[in-house]
Amino acid sequence: MNYSFVRAVNFAFKDFWRNIWLSLVTVTVLILAILSVNVLISLNAISDKVIGSVQEKVDISIFIKPDIEQIEVANLQSRLQKMSEVKEVIFISKNDALEDFKKKHQDEVRILEALKEVEKNPLVDSLIIKANDITEYKNILNFVNLDENQEIIKYQNYTDHEKIISRVNSISEKVEQVGIGITAIFVLISILIVFNAIRVMVYTRREEISVMRLVGASSSFIRLPFLLESILYAIFACVIAFVLLYAIFGAIGPYLSVFLESYNFNLIEYYNSNFIVIFAAELAIAAILSILSSAVAISRYLKI
Repeated sequence: MNYSFVRAVNFAFKDFWRNIWLSLVTVTVLILAILSVNVLISLNAISDKVIGSVQEKVDISIFIKPDIEQIEVANLQSRLQKMSEVKEVIFISKNDALEDFKKKHQDEVRILEALKEVEKNPLVDSLIIKANDITEYKNILNFVNLDENQEIIKYQNYTDHEKIISRVNSISEKVEQVGIGITAIFVLISILIVFNAIRVMVYTRREEISVMRLVGASSSFIRLPFLLESILYAIFACVIAFVLLYAIFGAIGPYLSVFLESYNFNLIEYYNSNFIVIFAAELAIAAILSILSSAVAISRYLKI
């Protein structure tokens, strides 16, 4: 290993601990910036999962009139299945529907007794239609509502999940905008803090730098410790931020689990599976921002 680089690393660590309070302030601001970025990542992951889950539950239920021949139902199912907008069409017979109904209400005695009194199956055959995309349900509904199809359709039930998805998107976008604003503020403060920290380091080491110049130290050797110190800020900030992040997840995990249970989503598992990518990206960005602000401070206050 290059001896000059080892000495530069040593100088960087010495400066970091020599001005520990300034270093702590710098790292703290970077931590807040990193945490705010992860709040955005978490909110985006949750909103994507919620929207995806709602989209999966969207369908059109068509209930067939009694005494309609099965061949007519099969014909309608076939025509629906041929539509480019349709992902799948599921036929549910009235007998299967009745069995499902009984299972869902197996603990409700009154409902089961009422079914026995009716004696015959009160339900009808149905078709469940799922589209390839949420926006394509309108075209499918237009087809379903054609007069030729209404002759065999008793009624259709379409829950307008599109409004729910739109609402979730709207809330997500507003939260994201606020989050981006907060993150931008922390990033700007971080740049200014790192800039000021390096400026102070240059000032405190001014006599040492003068001696280094006199003995013929190169410009790159004099600059390198300051750049390495800015990288130290980024490394410490990222490590501490992720420790805090997992601690926060552990604290709010039970509450998040209640909310996300129906969506089969776990935020900690999401971070665990994407940890390397997220951590590496945030460390790289934090390091680049620190290096750039340090480089500006060095070029302005370190006259070599």
